[in-house]
Amino acid sequence: MNRLLVGSSLVAAAGAVTAIAAAFQHSYGTCSIALFVVAAGAIGAYRISRSQDAANDRAVLHRLREAPQTAIDDLSNELGLRSAAVRLSIHRLTRSGELPSNADSTE
Repeated sequence: MNRLLVGSSLVAAAGAVTAIAAAFQHSYGTCSIALFVVAAGAIGAYRISRSQDAANDRAVLHRLREAPQTAIDDLSNELGLRSAAVRLSIHRLTRSGELPSNADSTE
């Protein structure tokens, strides 16, 4: 997943460099195409990031359904995530109403 994110970022960066170079050379057709490449790379990076967030949320929810009173540090160690990512997943799951009622006190 990280390789795809890096790849999307590189596509966006290459598009930006091409757009700037084309603008300096007054090649506005090339510049507009390069700006579309920037947009495609940015959208790709956004979608990859969102899918990773969704995968983290599913993993946290699955683990909390098995053991609702698991501490955040234990969850992060078990899932191989940073504790901030686990806290963010718990926040999103609480907001959406998917979190089991006795798991929202995991601190």
